[in-house]
Amino acid sequence: MDKMIKESVATLFCHAIKLDEKDLKVEKPLFCRFMGQDFDCSDKEAEALLEKIMDEEPTTNIDTHISIVSNALYNEPYSKMNILKQLNHIIFKSNIRDEDYEFFDKVKASFFAR
Repeated sequence: MDKMIKESVATLFCHAIKLDEKDLKVEKPLFCRFMGQDFDCSDKEAEALLEKIMDEEPTTNIDTHISIVSNALYNEPYSKMNILKQLNHIIFKSNIRDEDYEFFDKVKASFFAR
């Protein structure tokens, strides 16, 4: 999978983790599993990606990452649905707040805009 898409998907997942300061110990295995399943990341690569993105300043331009993923998977609705399912799982794993689902709805709307 293209490195840019991989990083953008990881950024979407990390954004959901950062939104309400979810417990990284709980989220890390889930993040690594999702990145391994769909993006051929080894655990080591996924952990490094998670740490890199989590150490960065909060993404002010999350729209760019949403757009990258949406455009890259334009003709792959099942892949987009799988990413949404995984994003939902990350959100649901711990405290759910309105901001979490506002973000989820934003991603969903971009993926399936008419």
